[in-house]
Amino acid sequence: MKLLKVFAGALGLVVVLMVAAIIIVPQVVDPNDFRDDIVAKVKETTGRDLQINGEIELSLFPWLGLELGELKLSNAKGFDAAPFASIQQAAVKVRIMPLLSKQVEVDTILLDGLHLNLAKARDGRTNWDDLAGAQKAQAGGRTTEPEPRSESADSTSAMPLAGLAIGGVSVSNANINWRDESSGQQLSIQQLNLQIGAIVPGQPVDLALDFIVENQTPAIKANIQLRGTPHLSVRMDQLNISKLVLSVDATGELLNGKPLKLKLETGVALNLLSQHLKLNDLQLDANGLLLSGDLEARDLANKPAFSGALKLAELNLREWLAVHEMPLPATADATALTRVALAMQLAGTANKLDITKLALMLDDSNLTGDLSIDKLASAMPAIGFNLNVDTIDLDRYLPPPADESSAAKTDKAAPAIQAPAAQTPPAPNLERQPEAELLPVALLRQLDINGLFHIGRLTVKKLLAEEVELKIKARGGHLKVEQQVKKFYQGNLQAAVTVDVRGKEPLLQITKQATNIQAEPLLQDLIDDGRLRGAGRFNADLKTRGNSEQAFRQHLDGDIGFRFEKGAVKGIDLAQTLRETWARIKGKPAPPASDKPETDFSELAGTATITQGVLVNEDLMAKSPFLRVDGKGQVDLVQEQLDYRLTTTIVKSMEGQGSSDMQDLMGVPVPVKISGSFANPKVRPDMDELGKQLLTGKVEQKIEEKLKGKLPDDVKEKLRGLFR
Repeated sequence: MKLLKVFAGALGLVVVLMVAAIIIVPQVVDPNDFRDDIVAKVKETTGRDLQINGEIELSLFPWLGLELGELKLSNAKGFDAAPFASIQQAAVKVRIMPLLSKQVEVDTILLDGLHLNLAKARDGRTNWDDLAGAQKAQAGGRTTEPEPRSESADSTSAMPLAGLAIGGVSVSNANINWRDESSGQQLSIQQLNLQIGAIVPGQPVDLALDFIVENQTPAIKANIQLRGTPHLSVRMDQLNISKLVLSVDATGELLNGKPLKLKLETGVALNLLSQHLKLNDLQLDANGLLLSGDLEARDLANKPAFSGALKLAELNLREWLAVHEMPLPATADATALTRVALAMQLAGTANKLDITKLALMLDDSNLTGDLSIDKLASAMPAIGFNLNVDTIDLDRYLPPPADESSAAKTDKAAPAIQAPAAQTPPAPNLERQPEAELLPVALLRQLDINGLFHIGRLTVKKLLAEEVELKIKARGGHLKVEQQVKKFYQGNLQAAVTVDVRGKEPLLQITKQATNIQAEPLLQDLIDDGRLRGAGRFNADLKTRGNSEQAFRQHLDGDIGFRFEKGAVKGIDLAQTLRETWARIKGKPAPPASDKPETDFSELAGTATITQGVLVNEDLMAKSPFLRVDGKGQVDLVQEQLDYRLTTTIVKSMEGQGSSDMQDLMGVPVPVKISGSFANPKVRPDMDELGKQLLTGKVEQKIEEKLKGKLPDDVKEKLRGLFR
C-alpha cells in the first residue's frame, strides 16, 4: 500500500507539473523572441527571405494552437521581386486531452489573405524547384529506400483513430497567380473563399466555395461557385454528397463577349479505401444545352478507369450558337443543325475511350453504332468505328454555292474601259503561282483509322446512293477507302481509292466498276445535264501522283471503258448534221433543225487509255437503226483540248428522219470533227474528208449509172476528171 501511495503521489506530482507547465510556459515564453532564429533557419534551408510582420501566438492548454500574423516568403532567384507567398493570418488548434484517448478535435482552421505567385521561366524552371531541392538536400542529396518497419511500428501506425472532429475550415480572400514565360500563358484565381462547417464523421457538413478565374490568352473570366453537403461515414471510409451544385458564369473571347451560364448538379459517392467514385443523376445546363447521365470511376489512385451513360436532350444547335454569337458553319440549307440529340454509353481508361450504343440525331438523320479511340495521350489517337446511318443529305451541310449569276450580271452591265492608244499594256506575269495542295500529307501520315460505315440513303453533290458500305483503313501514311453501293441509279457501283503518302510524292490510285447504270438521271444529278440516255456499265483503273490538280492531270495513267444500250445522245443530232452536209453539197438551203436534237443508238461502247494526262480512244462504236458511228481521237486533260473524229455511215433509208433525198449517201462514210476546248467544243462535218470519200468512186459510179447511154464518151471522161 505504501508503494502504491508513493506511485500515486509521483503521478499526481507529474500531472501538477504538466498542468503548471502548460499554464506557465505561454506566460513566460514569448514565441516572438524566436523570430530571428526562424528567419535564419528558413534562409539556411531554402535560401529564401522570410518576413514575419505579424504576431506569433502559441497556446498549450486546453488547446495546442499556433496563430500567425502577416508572413511573406521571397521569390526564387531569376524571378520577379513579388513575394512567392504571403498570408495575412493563419491559425490552427488541437484540443489536448482528447488526444490521450486517440480522439482528434481540431478547432476551425483559419487562413486569411493567402497570396501565391507561381511562375515558369523560358528555360523551363519554376519558382518552386529550389524548395523541392532544399528538401532533397536535407535528405543528403540522394534518394534512399525506406527502412524496413517492424511489425509493432506497422501495427501502431495502422491503428485507427477513435474519432475525428474538425470545427471547420475558413479560407478567405485567397489569390493564386500563374505565369508561364515559355508559352505566354497567364492565369489567376482571385477572391477565393472556402467555408466548411464542423466536420464530424457520420454527420453532414455544409460546403461553400467561391472564386474568380481569369485567363489572359484567350481572354476569359468566370465566376465559380460550389455548394454541397458532404457526409463522411463514421469509419471515415465513405464520402457522400447527396447534391453537389457547381455554377459557372463566364464571359470572354471564346464566347464573343456573351455570358455563358453553366450549372452542374450531381450526387457524389466516394469510397476512400477502394478509390471508387460515382456521379449519380448528373444534370448539366449550359444556357439551354441539357446533358444528363451517370458516371463511375474506379481505382483512381492507381489505374483509373471509368464508365457511364450520357444523354444530350434535343437542341436547336443553330439557334444556340447564334444566341452566343459563336461561329456557325455556312450551310446550303438554312434549316440544317436545328435538331440535334445524342445518347451513348462510354467506358475507358486514361488512354482509351470506348463508346457503345451511340445514337445521334442530326435533323432528319439518325446515326447509331460503336466508336473506339485508343492512344488518347498521343498526338493522333487510333480510331475504330462501326456506324450506321439511315439517311443523310450531305448537300444540306456543304457551303452554299457561290452566286455567280449576280457577278456575271454586274460584269455585263459595267461599262467597258478602253486604255489610251499610246499606252503600252503591262507585261504579263509569267511567274507561275504555286498551286494549292489538295492532300494534307502531314495529317495523312499520322492517321490511324479502321472503320466501317453503313448508309441506307446518301445524297452528296446531288448524287443519290442507297445501301452504301464504306470501309476506311489508314495507317502509317497509307489510306484506302472501299465503297460498295448496291443501289446506284438502278444499278450498282464498286470503287476503291488508295492514297499513299509514305514517299516524297503522294501516289493516288482509283478503281471503279459500275453495272446497269441509267445514264440520264446520273448525268442530270452530276452535271445538271442528262445528255446521255440508256443503261450501261463502265469501269476505270487510274493512277496518278503529285499534290495538285495540275499534277494529278499531268501524271494520270490508266484505262477506262464503257458500254451503253438502247439510249440516245442528247444535244447532238447526227442525222441533222448529215442533212445539212448533203444540202451544202447540193447547194440547197439547210433543212430546219429539230427542237430537241438527239441521236438514238442501240449500242454505244468504247475503251480508252490515258497516258500522262492524254486520253486516247481508238474504238468508239455506236449503232442506231439507220446509222453506224465509229470514232477515235484524243482528249488532252491537261490542256483541256479535244481532237476527235466521228465517222458516220448511213445504213438504210432516212425516210422518217426528214431526208428522203439522201439515199445517195447510203454506205458513204461521213466524217464529223470535234475540236476545241472543254468549255467551247466545236462539232462540224469534215468537208475535206467527205470530198475525198465522194471522189473515190461512189458518186462517179452513180453518175455513170444515171447517165449511161445519154452522153458521149468524151463528155463522160471530162466528168470523170472532175472527181480525180
